[in-house]
Amino acid sequence: MMSTVVRAARLLARLRFAFCALAAAGSVAACSAAPAAVHAQPGTLVALARADGATMNPLFAQTVQDASVYGALLYDGLSDLGLDGANHPALATSWSHSPDGLHWDVSLRRGVRWSDGVPFDSRDVVYSYHLMLDPKTAFIGEGDIDYIKRVTAEGPYRVHFDLAHTSARFVDAALGEYLLPEHILAKIPDDRQTFSSFGEHPVGTGPYALAHWEHDSDVLFERNPYYWRGRANIARIDFRIIFNDQAEVDALESGSADLIDDLLYDQSRRLVRESPQTRLMTFPSLYVNTIEINLMRPGLADKTVRQAMMYAYDREATVRGFYDNHVRVSNNLIVPAMSRWYNPHVRTYPYDPARARALLDADGWKLGTDGVRRRGTTRLAYQVLVNQGSVSITDQVLAFCQDEAAVGIKLDLRQLDFASTIQRAYSGKYDLLADARGGTLDPDYTSVLLSTQRPPAGANTTGYNNPIVDHDLIAGLAELDYAKRRVYYDQMQVQLAETLPMIWMYGRYAGTAYSKRLLLDPKVTLQSPLIWYNVQDWKLSS
Repeated sequence: MMSTVVRAARLLARLRFAFCALAAAGSVAACSAAPAAVHAQPGTLVALARADGATMNPLFAQTVQDASVYGALLYDGLSDLGLDGANHPALATSWSHSPDGLHWDVSLRRGVRWSDGVPFDSRDVVYSYHLMLDPKTAFIGEGDIDYIKRVTAEGPYRVHFDLAHTSARFVDAALGEYLLPEHILAKIPDDRQTFSSFGEHPVGTGPYALAHWEHDSDVLFERNPYYWRGRANIARIDFRIIFNDQAEVDALESGSADLIDDLLYDQSRRLVRESPQTRLMTFPSLYVNTIEINLMRPGLADKTVRQAMMYAYDREATVRGFYDNHVRVSNNLIVPAMSRWYNPHVRTYPYDPARARALLDADGWKLGTDGVRRRGTTRLAYQVLVNQGSVSITDQVLAFCQDEAAVGIKLDLRQLDFASTIQRAYSGKYDLLADARGGTLDPDYTSVLLSTQRPPAGANTTGYNNPIVDHDLIAGLAELDYAKRRVYYDQMQVQLAETLPMIWMYGRYAGTAYSKRLLLDPKVTLQSPLIWYNVQDWKLSS
């Protein structure tokens, strides 16, 4: 089942693994304490979220909620990927390319309308890519598609792409970018797009349209009457932003909500024990819980310090104590579920505090009388940011801090709201922070790892700079042959395990809980946030 990538995965790949799974990991903002109300309308699906999105303009989406959830409801790309793992036309009907892979012709679907009723055509496609590629727009994913040299219309239903170089992800990633309405946004200068009201009043071609948005509380979508695939089965989807894990479970148990798509393990245990009427699904994890490291900080910039931190961290204890061994320790960004790309032959870090101390001693980090190591004027004392809202995640990060203290690295935990955490990460104003990465089966981590992809041009928020990884990322994207491409990503994984741009924790628990009135088919249901890829096909029993 998880051998496929779908529409939402492309958005995760563009987030580009930056905070892409933060909400899904449970370390999210405490947004609203209000409990979900009892269903007001039979045709409404009530879904719970732990953090609201900041915008519904996909150009500027930075979180899983606004990019992969709201985006999946509102927008379409030219291509989409299905359960069979193949690329399928969406707003395009077909595509072809020149023998060298540098020139592509795309035929567009006729009869498509935007949610305001205006017809969709090639002008929208050309304009959308113009916006994405213009540096003045400040599109977060520009670095992933900047090899597109030119996009031109050849009639109302045909578009031509000229590329600077070939890309293994042109069809699923570049053609999969969500498209925007030219008739609305062309009135706004590119450098003012981020300030426009479109993010609050979106218009798309997807199965739903925004009906009401009370930030950090309630978001209501109604089905798009012009949706080109046909009317969505469920009339309305109401997202309730809930304060914490406990309140989510209470709402599901009481029958006032239908879906927790990013279920935590603690929630799962309680539902199994107390709510037998609730239906549960679990999935192989596509995410890695991580501790992000600001590599610009003195001390943290030292690879030996990062390696010592890994040896000092008893990850197996977390897996046993918090998850009853239902998750696995991770050693890289490429997870075992990515079976075509996963390299098991990389450096691992078993729990070994004695080795951690020896590494630090040999590197000149001497233990002070205060129990904290220092070298020269640099002291290994830092702050770890955690999004408020999940007691379980906070406790796990506290355990990490205690393990590091045992070898002379002092870490103080600070809880922040979700928006503040993102702002700190993208501005470089942090030492370490709890996060999660993943959500796709393609190994392209360009935006999060390439040295040129630091914000605002990309999502390399750690400041990672490794010439070998840079080469592998660039060459891997340009190589179309799987066997040759695999060599680059195998080498990349070896480098990541050695140089540690972040602390690998464990694969995130991936579960979904839903009420019996929501009719989901487990055979075609994917883990959060990919679950929304076929939302138009979902049904309610009442």
